[in-house]
Amino acid sequence: MKKISTVTRKGQVTIPLAVREKLDIAYGEKVEFSLNEKGEVVIKPLKTDLETLYGALEERKPEGTHEEHRDLAKKWAAEKRLRKG
Repeated sequence: MKKISTVTRKGQVTIPLAVREKLDIAYGEKVEFSLNEKGEVVIKPLKTDLETLYGALEERKPEGTHEEHRDLAKKWAAEKRLRKG
């Protein structure tokens, strides 16, 4: 399969629909660009699965109880409404 795309002034390229479909690339997903030994560009979709994410936030767990967090959120939302007028 061959498809052609144009590079913009910002260096951006649209991945043609047929290629996105073949690689199962959806909006917002990340892709990796690399060069193989022949100097060809290889585009690889980077899929995130739950196994990769497991434990990622464990060290960032906030202090306090769920109820305390809920109270803080309510207070923040009330203050934000007051500022908007």
